[in-house]
Parts: sequence; C-alpha cells; structure tokens
Amino acid sequence: MNKQQAYNRIATATIKALKEQQEIGKVNQLTTEAVYLAIDKAFSQEYSQLFSQIEQLKTTVQFIANGQELESTQMVTLAQQCLSDLK
Repeated sequence: MNKQQAYNRIATATIKALKEQQEIGKVNQLTTEAVYLAIDKAFSQEYSQLFSQIEQLKTTVQFIANGQELESTQMVTLAQQCLSDLK
C-alpha cells in the first residue's frame, strides 16, 4: 500500500463530500456529519485493504516458518507477491 495514494483517496473522498454539501447550499450539523462519515468511510476502506495485506503476509510467513519445502521459484513468487501487496 502506497501511503501517498491512500492519503489521496481519503482527500478525494473528503473533497467530494464537501462539494456535495456545498451544492446543497447549507452547512449545518447534518451536512457536517455527512462529511465526517465520508472521511470515516474512506479511512475504513484503507484500513480494510491494509488488514487484508497483513493477513496475506502473515500466511506467507507462517508457511515459511513451518518449514514447508519450497522450490526456489516458489519462494521468489511468494516474496514478489508480498512486495507487490505492500506497494
């Protein structure tokens, strides 16, 4: 997961929610709450992706830690998958 991309997605969701509230023409407690909910949803989506990647990495490390016999090409493939998930 790229930190900058995650921040950009959260900022985009926030700006979208702000624009929608501006189009309504009123800013009050309900519209402010809508913006907060959009931010919360964006953070939740980012955390969900991060937790999914962590689980994949955990499974890979457990597989290796358990002494599973792997060919060198399989180890390279697992390592490449882990690294690509972290981008």
